[in-house]
Amino acid sequence: MLHTFVNAIQGVLVILFVLMLGYFLAKYRWFDSKVSDLFAKVVVNVSLPLYMIVNLTSTFTKNELEHSARGLLIPFLSILLSYSMAVIIARVANVKVHRRGLFAAIFSLSNSIFVGLPMSLALFGDVATPYTLLYYMANTTIWWTLGVYGIIKDNREEKQNVLSIDTLKRIFNPPLIGFLIGVGLVLLQIKLPKFIFDSFKMVGGLTTPLSIFCVGITMYEMGFKNFRLDKDSILVFAGRFLVTPFITWLLSHFIPVPKLMRDVFIIMSAMPVMVNSAIISRVYNGDYEFATAMITYSTVFSVVIMPFLMVLIKII
Repeated sequence: MLHTFVNAIQGVLVILFVLMLGYFLAKYRWFDSKVSDLFAKVVVNVSLPLYMIVNLTSTFTKNELEHSARGLLIPFLSILLSYSMAVIIARVANVKVHRRGLFAAIFSLSNSIFVGLPMSLALFGDVATPYTLLYYMANTTIWWTLGVYGIIKDNREEKQNVLSIDTLKRIFNPPLIGFLIGVGLVLLQIKLPKFIFDSFKMVGGLTTPLSIFCVGITMYEMGFKNFRLDKDSILVFAGRFLVTPFITWLLSHFIPVPKLMRDVFIIMSAMPVMVNSAIISRVYNGDYEFATAMITYSTVFSVVIMPFLMVLIKII
């Protein structure tokens, strides 16, 4: 148990070191919001899709991938159940009406790429990446449909149709397309030429450091001064770090999956609030400040909580 805790601490410290490096480079004006936007574009549109293709084709055989497919049920069901619970809690706990959709989204959905992927790699290694991507697939689908729809509903004046071509484009984004291409190559048992594979691997290696830099820059830009620990904040933390991971663990008893897959899903379900929540809230005139505070503090708390959660999942 001590060995697990020490390993988890070391994995988290790797994340924390790069995170703080990004934070201080932003503080000293080496990085700014434009650099963060550039890093995010590179990760989402280039390095992450290539990383997914490389990792899937080098990690899975056709039989292993087919066997893992049913594991998708766990993240889909856990997020949907958590979201439904958040909707009920928002009413019972009298969460402010203009933030109930946002509350439900950030209670149940996690930052599965910019924090989740680096954290998963640090704690479990490359072998966990395909399972991380399975969780991401469920997370991003529910976010761009149910999650965004709830945030839009917070503003009664908004009439946008969330079930649109634009929504489908957001769901089928480059990382998800890269994931699907990787799956297709594995199922068809197609091997990439060595020079293409090595090129994809080199560019894909940018994903983790650039992702963590993005979070560090975002944390600096958002700051810590406007945070108030109120009832709604505590409930969001409970959703992120207790309720959704517990539901994920519970479902694994009814949907048998490999232990590593289960552990990755639990860790992914306990990741901090999605950065997109602040952007979408601002676009649709939602409670942008609340989303911003939740992103910043859930990111900080997740770094502290992860070693303890790693020990816990080893016991259970």
